[in-house]
Amino acid sequence: MIQNIGKKLRAIRNTHCISQKIVADQLGISVTAYSKIETGITDVSFYKVQQIADIYGVSIIDMLRIGEKDSQDEQYPDVKKQLDELNERYNDQQKKIIQLYEIIRTQKSASL
Repeated sequence: MIQNIGKKLRAIRNTHCISQKIVADQLGISVTAYSKIETGITDVSFYKVQQIADIYGVSIIDMLRIGEKDSQDEQYPDVKKQLDELNERYNDQQKKIIQLYEIIRTQKSASL
């Protein structure tokens, strides 16, 4: 049994904007039964966690890590800031590459 996973299951469900009913239907259980899993009233088996991970298209490891990133961000704000800046630069470079590609494609079409 995997205990204390209910909050993580609720967080991933809310992130995906899915109702408990949809998840419960896909698991073949009642909404009440699924709600009890999320609230920690009922323990959930490894097999059921795997089914839930499959619903969201994530690995169990990624699903179990939900919430950890936030606490790491608080512990290492400088690293998060640097990563955010690198990500922004990457996105800017990607946009420039697309613009250059469009210019080259346009010029090549015009010369034909």
